[in-house]
Amino acid sequence: MRASLTIEEKGARRRYELDGPVLVGRDADCDIVVSDPTVSRKHASLAAGEGGWTLRDLGSGNGTFLDGKRVDETAVSGGELIRFGGITARFEQVEGEPLTASQKIQRTLSQTLSIRPARRTRPKAVVVAIVAGVLALLVATVYHRSRMAEAAPPPDRAAPASAR
Repeated sequence: MRASLTIEEKGARRRYELDGPVLVGRDADCDIVVSDPTVSRKHASLAAGEGGWTLRDLGSGNGTFLDGKRVDETAVSGGELIRFGGITARFEQVEGEPLTASQKIQRTLSQTLSIRPARRTRPKAVVVAIVAGVLALLVATVYHRSRMAEAAPPPDRAAPASAR
């Protein structure tokens, strides 16, 4: 079974083609990533079964709503408005044949590359930059001290004047 989910966020509409189970949330590991703070990291799931599609709230803080009513788990058939926290989405059933393998790859690339934020890489990049800076300072200090040691005149080995 195929379906689509059209999400409105920050004045922009994005349409996702669904042909299998999807996870909706703020976490970068979700299939559909939204950035609204009212949406939980792993907010809800949509999955196709023998009887149709099922919408399931995953213990979200601000709830999942179907046509204005809070739900934990419910069947969805098409045309309904779903609200994940403060984000509104429209669920639609899509008629047609299942996607081919190349269509699935193309759809996955176009959806994931255009919306997935690189949030998890930012803290790692900061740590790498700090470590690289500290190592550069350490190398510069060692180099400077070795150059100073080479440039210094050898100490006078003559006996002190009082000993003569």
